[in-house]
Amino acid sequence: MALGKAINFVKKVISDNEFRRNCNKCASKEELLKELDFHEGEFEDAINMQLFKCQSYEAANQIQQIKMWFSLL
Repeated sequence: MALGKAINFVKKVISDNEFRRNCNKCASKEELLKELDFHEGEFEDAINMQLFKCQSYEAANQIQQIKMWFSLL
């Protein structure tokens, strides 16, 4: 399921610096989304789900930073 892939992507971006570097090497956001097999709407849903689970300001801030980083790709 693509939403599951998007959730795993968010979790992996948080914990894996090498993975994040590889994502930054993609030529465009569209290329990255195609490679990861989900679309931007599913990414937004994954972000919202992770924000809902946050129990501290710091954790929510980290998710917001991922959202910002992704928008800059």
